[in-house]
Amino acid sequence: MYDFLSYRPVVADDARMLLDWRTAPHITQYMLTDVPYDIVRQTAWIERCNARDDYQHAIIRIEGRDVGYASITVTDRHSQIGEIGVYIGDPEAPKELTIYNFVGTLNHAFFTMGLHKLVNHIVDWNSRTVRLQQFNGYTHVGVLKDHARKGDIRHDLHIFEQSAVNWAEFRRKFNDNRNWWGEETVYKG
Repeated sequence: MYDFLSYRPVVADDARMLLDWRTAPHITQYMLTDVPYDIVRQTAWIERCNARDDYQHAIIRIEGRDVGYASITVTDRHSQIGEIGVYIGDPEAPKELTIYNFVGTLNHAFFTMGLHKLVNHIVDWNSRTVRLQQFNGYTHVGVLKDHARKGDIRHDLHIFEQSAVNWAEFRRKFNDNRNWWGEETVYKG
């Protein structure tokens, strides 16, 4: 990973920080769902997530400072398919973080968790992330028209996919093979 970027496990004490980020206007505008501001509920959610074997999540850090959140959900255990979710909660975080945080997350999903493929769904109003998906090696495979509803408005939902074999080749441009915990990952094909 880039020296300035690291990850740490999510703990129950992160509930307020995550909830502050998740309910901030610069984050909620890109989310399909809104969550109530409820610390008890958020703490319980973290504890449930930490107990799951089909979900992993981490706090993204810049130079030791918490700035964002990343998650990997196994959506099809048998076929080894997953989906990632990422947001940068700290509006002061460097813009390049949105590009490079995917390296550790994709290494973690494919080469630590052993997923075969990631399939991400991005709402059309999040045009920056739509562009970043392709920058990070994803293939745009389609658009679900009028699929997502935010408030009273329906939006298109872009579908992107990336396989472990494609990421093993594509990640060479970043020259970083580490997962969330800083461990070197190897593609076992």
